[in-house]
Amino acid sequence: MTSRLHFSVCPHDTAKNVAGWFLINTYLQRRLDLAIHFEPCDNVNDEREQVLAGGYELVYANPYSALRYCEQRQFVPIARPTGLYDETLLIARAGEALPTTRPVRIASASDRLIVHFLGLTLLEKVGLRVSDCESKFVGNHLKVLQAVVSGQCELGFLFNETWQGLSAKTQSGLQILEQTRNQQAFHCFCVGPALADRAEEVQAILCSMKDDPQGRRILEDLRFAGFEPVTMDGLHHLNTLVGMSA
Repeated sequence: MTSRLHFSVCPHDTAKNVAGWFLINTYLQRRLDLAIHFEPCDNVNDEREQVLAGGYELVYANPYSALRYCEQRQFVPIARPTGLYDETLLIARAGEALPTTRPVRIASASDRLIVHFLGLTLLEKVGLRVSDCESKFVGNHLKVLQAVVSGQCELGFLFNETWQGLSAKTQSGLQILEQTRNQQAFHCFCVGPALADRAEEVQAILCSMKDDPQGRRILEDLRFAGFEPVTMDGLHHLNTLVGMSA
């Protein structure tokens, strides 16, 4: 192996299956003939700040982080999971009517996640204005669930993948008031400037994993159908949503 780089993955993904991401790390090392260091981080804000501080040349990022990396560190998006999108569910406890008191407390993981910005677009659909509401940032998607179930907040912005991972019993205690179906926001791999000359090679390796037996086993373990190419144009439409220019 001729050189060394550092790889970072969104903590929401490593929390679901950290072993699978170590396998992808090894897979890429062997095919790129590079020493790639991967060390998981358990906090999405800390992980983002580490990447922005420099020293990382390959990331698998949530949409908000990807925009920040492209804007501030000149990263370039190269591949995204096929058919997977970040969407937001507006939830409440089952059987409870929309609150009439103001402000309405809404639990949200962070204002540094696309789930929050997508959630704001749902308020008008249920007859609320942003000025009617008070966002409570609780740190992660599971804490959003806890805040709603416990009654600390009347409503919550919940990540679609978090909902899909809940048991039927837990889901039965909640109701979905509205949800986005934009199919616009997504996690993606991005490469930094030091790896830019091999971006097409990394993209080709990722997008061909589904055609390779070893790669396919890793994808199945992570519950991905495969990866497909993505360019900066695929992120531009998110800029107005989060008030950023990438």
